[in-house]
Amino acid sequence: MNDKDSVTLSAVPNQTQNQMFKGSEAFFDLLLKQSAKINYVTIRTYCHGAWHQLSGKDFCAHIGRATEYWIKLLPLEQRQHGQSIILIGRNSYNSFVAMLGAVLAGLDVMCAPSQMSKSDLKWCLNYFKGVAIASDIDELANQLDGFSVPVLNISSAAWMPQDKHPESPLLSIYREYKIQNTPVVPAKLNTEHQSKHNVREQYKVTNPTIPEDSPWRDVKPGRFAFVSFGHDGFQKPEILMLDALIITAQNFLIHAEFPKQIFWKSMELMMPSNPFAHLSRYCAMLKNGIIGFPNPNADWETNLRILRPSFLFASSLEMDQLCSFIDLVAKRSVRNPRFQLSEKIEKIQTLLASNRAMKIPEGAFDIMKRSLRKASRIISGQSFLQEAVEDLRFIVHGLAPAQESYVKCLEKLGIPVLESYGTTHAAGMLSSNLFHAAHFKVIGTPLPHVNFRLGAHSTLEYRLSTPAFENAGKWEETGDVAQMTPFGFIITGRKRHLFVTLGGTVVSPVRLEQLLKEDEIISDACVIGDKMPYLSALIVLNHNALADYRASPDRIREQVQEIINKVNESLPRNVTLKKFSILDKPFTEASGEKLTNGEINRLKIQETRANLISSLYQL
Repeated sequence: MNDKDSVTLSAVPNQTQNQMFKGSEAFFDLLLKQSAKINYVTIRTYCHGAWHQLSGKDFCAHIGRATEYWIKLLPLEQRQHGQSIILIGRNSYNSFVAMLGAVLAGLDVMCAPSQMSKSDLKWCLNYFKGVAIASDIDELANQLDGFSVPVLNISSAAWMPQDKHPESPLLSIYREYKIQNTPVVPAKLNTEHQSKHNVREQYKVTNPTIPEDSPWRDVKPGRFAFVSFGHDGFQKPEILMLDALIITAQNFLIHAEFPKQIFWKSMELMMPSNPFAHLSRYCAMLKNGIIGFPNPNADWETNLRILRPSFLFASSLEMDQLCSFIDLVAKRSVRNPRFQLSEKIEKIQTLLASNRAMKIPEGAFDIMKRSLRKASRIISGQSFLQEAVEDLRFIVHGLAPAQESYVKCLEKLGIPVLESYGTTHAAGMLSSNLFHAAHFKVIGTPLPHVNFRLGAHSTLEYRLSTPAFENAGKWEETGDVAQMTPFGFIITGRKRHLFVTLGGTVVSPVRLEQLLKEDEIISDACVIGDKMPYLSALIVLNHNALADYRASPDRIREQVQEIINKVNESLPRNVTLKKFSILDKPFTEASGEKLTNGEINRLKIQETRANLISSLYQL
């Protein structure tokens, strides 16, 4: 047969289905990949008093069962575009399966924070066309009442291995769509007289799983929705296509330059109300790893020993819990070599965690960090690692700046903390440090599909190059004020927190507060001065310094004044701190002066400390 007789088979693209799966093809490709994993563990979870290991086929069967559940709740013929399930969940397998089942049932999923008020929840129901509220938090589900939609308690759902439930209809339609639109080139035709028509008929999908007239062929996959509730009101609600999370996870894996085989097992920790919390799941799937869902009724030690994660995506809360656990294990290991680190390594760690590290050339900095991490892991001793976090290789930290004490604690074990930075619209991540260059206090370099620039008043702006994101190709403000360093950007404050003094000078108070807190005796600070003739500071001392202040106030005030003088030396004259006041009580969440992410609530502080602030500006 001549080459000209060879036939390239390609079914005519189904334009309807092409539009149907637009913005979700990467997501469905990942699910198809999981469904083929019959003999490989994909999920490890706790259910009905026992731990279970689930294959990819089990996982897709569970999603199919969840899809059927949502269809029974809201039949296809009653649907309207944009209807959603309001999911208030924690890091459980139940919430994960319910969420994916809903989007495969054609419903949007609004991932709501668990601490939201009933008025906020009613607002979400109206804005996102909510048809039901679902929660895997048993005690919370029983408290939700007075809504016009059903409140579903999904905490007791049982997901066992070898579930024979069929997969979601949308996944079956997508598999058929991929087969029909995949070019097929036969190596050799059976006969020279076989026509192109007969060849096409040979490779045609003759028995589709879903009937041609099924209403499923008109159902588009749902989307993910997020919204934050802060002290200053609503932030802009965001709706993400399914591919947004997958593309972000793929670009993060490429960007961070991880060693081979290091992405093995994750342990899902965070509430699903932020897209950053979902990235570890998809990173594990993309690297053929295992997603571990902890037992909510067990302690940290039990979950760590059973799930044995190799990486974690964590906020400040999870970092606090992890480091507290490590300290607890360290106290049980009195002779542990971790406490015998040489003075030289301690000095290097202190240097690399300070601003003085910015004076070190970038290449030398990375080599020093890498060597220090290897030395720390060896010196800390395998016995301690086996007892605590043997398989943990790195942590990706986000949602708020990492605390220096946590970074130091993990660095002593040779576990790098990769600082990341992102927004909801960008699926939770815009930039990250590299695995071999985990710099403290910087947000790292942008991911491959992201560009950064500094706009007016040093406001950080970003642009996404992937069409799966809304407003792709347009410059968007992050709302943060940033400063460029040799290792990447440092966030110095929020745009809405910028001060304009009476002299017209624009000031970032967060940057000044960071400089003050570099001294160990100052645990917190709040800079005051918006529309004022000069800047002042409210100082919170650490526990030991506060005790000394009560015993000898003049000596401690002189020490604080020296710290402020040192900070002022690095500042322009028109933004120096003129006065300060030492507080008897720290800022707390209970008083409303601190937010849940650890940031101070400036509006509340100006209200609760109004008399003290006024005294700083009296002549």
